[in-house]
Amino acid sequence: MVNKRSLLKESVVNETIRKKCFCSISIKVCHTDSQVVTFPWPHFSVCIASQLHITIEIATVIPSGNRELLTPPPQPKEAEEEEEEESTPRLIDGSSPQEPEFPGVLGPHTNEDDLRRIDLTSNLISEIDEDAFRKLPQLRELVLRDNKIRQLPELPTTLTYIDISNNRLGRKGIKQEAFKDMYDLHHLYLSDNNLEHIPLPLPENLRALHLQNNNILEMHEDTFCNVKNLTYIRKALEDIRLDGNPINLSKTPQAYMCLPRLPIGSLV
Repeated sequence: MVNKRSLLKESVVNETIRKKCFCSISIKVCHTDSQVVTFPWPHFSVCIASQLHITIEIATVIPSGNRELLTPPPQPKEAEEEEEEESTPRLIDGSSPQEPEFPGVLGPHTNEDDLRRIDLTSNLISEIDEDAFRKLPQLRELVLRDNKIRQLPELPTTLTYIDISNNRLGRKGIKQEAFKDMYDLHHLYLSDNNLEHIPLPLPENLRALHLQNNNILEMHEDTFCNVKNLTYIRKALEDIRLDGNPINLSKTPQAYMCLPRLPIGSLV
């Protein structure tokens, strides 16, 4: 026999949900650190998240029983706009005394002795602290492409691969003789910046030098070769890109005599 009192109770609760719940579908949030609580009626799922890395704009909580729905009001639009406007990040060393309260991009628990590769592509980094890479004795590869970097700090001499393409390095963006003591450096990518000259001297073992789409205007005869030794041959450097620069490579033919291949660039 159907209990009339039970039917009446169910009808009242159903009417309450229909009036006050603007969403007729169940709410589910999938996360590895979340606990999903499912109520037996009317079969809604509510996710109680811990350390959630996404923003939930609307959350509906349905307790058991016939109490009314509790729906917190959405956050004002001004607060959302403030969250979207993030400050431009800086790359600093985790032990920097200048900002001890901020752990830096590398973090305070980074094992500096074993770190061999850093890749911070497309992070909108505009500034790098001068001490950011000094305590990384094993660093081999540094990738900072697609950022807004205007000036490089002192770099470890242990580097073998550097990619700082598509940044804002200008006339003072690279220190004098920045790559001189990097004896194992074999790839140097500095394309799509605002450089006005080729950074010298270049390591002897360098294989690839990409400087396309900069503002390089001139080149000296001893940029790649030794003008005092006509028998000198630079065997390693086979890939030089200078296209997209306002430089006429045909004006300095002596600068390529020691190279196995001519640089790619304009000859007019």
